[in-house]
Amino acid sequence: MSETSNWLVHDHGKYDALLAECEELAEEGLWEDALRVYRQFLEELKLHMRMEDEILYPLYEEQYGDPRGELTYLQGEHDNIAWLLHELAYVLKRNNTEHFLDSVRPLHKALNRHNANEEELFLNLEDDSILLRRDEIMQRLNSMQDEAGKRVWHI
Repeated sequence: MSETSNWLVHDHGKYDALLAECEELAEEGLWEDALRVYRQFLEELKLHMRMEDEILYPLYEEQYGDPRGELTYLQGEHDNIAWLLHELAYVLKRNNTEHFLDSVRPLHKALNRHNANEEELFLNLEDDSILLRRDEIMQRLNSMQDEAGKRVWHI
């Protein structure tokens, strides 16, 4: 596979760093700052998930199908992550130190597992057909900044 395929794998490290910063601030009792960082993390992750759900996964399915259910599994992981994000927001808004770690740990695990599954899928493409559509795909991804998504967020 060509080296240009890496553009399909998002910068997952950015989301890990923001969540870790939120966690540190909450552990220090800096709840307003933790909530501010969480909101930044949440908005960026919501856009990231939209890009996958509405552009990348459908393109992958159009090209390769989903015979092993990988996309269905990844979409299910998105649903689980959305639920965990909602739960963590609830804890943060209430400055709930006691339940913070109980909420952030499963989110870290779910994100790490999802990122690994997704990277494996996109780094092991069967051919370069999606890669040849890079300009079109990047234009579509960049246009998503100003649109409302299909997923309903109750956060």
